[in-house]
Amino acid sequence: MTIHTIGDSHAANGWSGIVPHHIGARLCYSFGRDKGNLFDIHSLNIKDGDSVIFCFGEIDCRCHIHKHITDTNTYENIINNVVDNYFEAIQIKISSLEVTLKNVCVYNVVPPIEKYNTYEQQGAPFLGTDEERKNYVLYFNKKLKEKCNEYHYVFFDIYDKYVDDHGFLRKDLSDNNVHIRNGVYITNFIHEHNI
Repeated sequence: MTIHTIGDSHAANGWSGIVPHHIGARLCYSFGRDKGNLFDIHSLNIKDGDSVIFCFGEIDCRCHIHKHITDTNTYENIINNVVDNYFEAIQIKISSLEVTLKNVCVYNVVPPIEKYNTYEQQGAPFLGTDEERKNYVLYFNKKLKEKCNEYHYVFFDIYDKYVDDHGFLRKDLSDNNVHIRNGVYITNFIHEHNI
């Protein structure tokens, strides 16, 4: 049995003993909009008894949700639409596989980072205040959990293990940027939930 992660860079950071499929700096929005056509899941060598973990959403919360907010389009509405489409795309991808999976999981969006002490990538600016981005992530994860319950997927939730006293990504467990570096709690979750 193999565990496959599929997604943006968070599918390849903090994990051990898995097969990562980093399909690029892709948005959860794009994955859902295109119904998963960003990649061919059949090329990933997923077999009977394997587990699959989808990892999208951090880039949306850090760089994109804020710029689409208007008086009539709240961040909640934006996230609701993104997450609804995300799960429809996951379902399409999974149902197209001719294998029986052990688990289908959806990874939480990792805690946001504070802008003042983190390198900001050119072309991927932090949009919104730290508190606003934290609200986006918290609401995004709330919706992911609800949808996982609806679809009978595992919500891969290690958020609380990686959050500091102020509600941001723990620097001591990160790569000093947006990723988890020390995957101890990821590995613990895999063992505790028999992923």
